[in-house]
Amino acid sequence: MAFPCEFGWRLVLILAVQPFFFSCSGSGSAEALNSSAENEKPVSGSSLFLQHCAICHGEDGKLGASGAKDLTQSKLDSNQVIQMIRKGKNAMPPMKELLGSDRNVSLVTAHVMKLRR
Repeated sequence: MAFPCEFGWRLVLILAVQPFFFSCSGSGSAEALNSSAENEKPVSGSSLFLQHCAICHGEDGKLGASGAKDLTQSKLDSNQVIQMIRKGKNAMPPMKELLGSDRNVSLVTAHVMKLRR
């Protein structure tokens, strides 16, 4: 297909990728998606940890993949763990958005604290 001007192919490109960008942005936040999932079934700190954290920290908190700390040896108090989960540090990304709510952050924090026993 030949376009009469240079602008034509740009317009086609913009129109072609536009639906992709709008579908990726979504209409709801992670919190809204997680809260609707929470309404369907109870969420535990253990299940959230396994879903979002175990890939680097391991199911028992000892794995240490990608530079992740051994959580069984951590000396952080619960407030420091909450801040680490919310904001991340070094290679660990902030997890607040992914977890979706302060309640979920608290559940994961409680689970992390139990790994020390």
